[in-house]
Amino acid sequence: MDFQPNQFPRNEQGQDYLDPAIEQAFLFADATLEKNTINMHDFTELYGGENVARDMLRVDKKEQRLTADTQAIHAEVLEAILYEQIGNGKWFGEHATAIKTSKYDDYFNGSDLILEIEESARTLSHLSLSVDVTFGTTTEEKKFAWIKENIDDESLGRIKYFHSERGGFRGELSKVPQVVIGVDKELLIKLAGLWADKGGLKKEHRDTLANHPVQRVIFAEILLQLQTFKIYAETTGKKSLIPVYQKSINVLEEILRSKEPASLGDLRNDKVFTAIREALKIFRETK
Repeated sequence: MDFQPNQFPRNEQGQDYLDPAIEQAFLFADATLEKNTINMHDFTELYGGENVARDMLRVDKKEQRLTADTQAIHAEVLEAILYEQIGNGKWFGEHATAIKTSKYDDYFNGSDLILEIEESARTLSHLSLSVDVTFGTTTEEKKFAWIKENIDDESLGRIKYFHSERGGFRGELSKVPQVVIGVDKELLIKLAGLWADKGGLKKEHRDTLANHPVQRVIFAEILLQLQTFKIYAETTGKKSLIPVYQKSINVLEEILRSKEPASLGDLRNDKVFTAIREALKIFRETK
């Protein structure tokens, strides 16, 4: 995201004000995500130069229309924290990896990250979840409407430019369960302050962040969604999707059981978690 520090809103009374913790963390977050984004050029041999060039042109046109508002900045900081903590903080256990999707799959397939989890009982198998990071309480309904459409046509998520270093796979990933993750602004400011500033990661807070109860909020959000999607698939007769969701639920519940107990406290009232829960009511509506 091309957004310079001197462009940050400064009016503390305004809606667009950025807390200094977010402002500082964003500089590192932007660089972290850019460095780890899947490079579409690496797929030229697979898809052909013309195909890749066409997709990159679509990405360029999309970026020309984007505005770097505060909501986008908050979402990017959360995405970077999640990406880094999956790897270094082990938020999803020892066998989890976060893969930063290409800009094409971010903009056109609604996936910010792929969560890849190697199952302990079957080391050659892995679970992939398409993760869409959200910030705020107004975009969830639109995101879930799209996920619902993908369940209705039994396609689920599609990642065109996917590369797994573990399995050595390069190509298109299909039928990937999609989930939406978010936390409210006050919590994100606290996380950002623990995580990084423009100089990089704050190593003195590494253990605090690795054990932060926010990861349980994220697990709760994901499991609630997967269970809701599974019930909707059962209700609408999408039998091929039921085992896909059940596998994801089983793996995540096993990881959650392995974690030390922790109280959610005030995190139970996270506004974005509440908004996600409300937006999921769309899955009670069947054709």
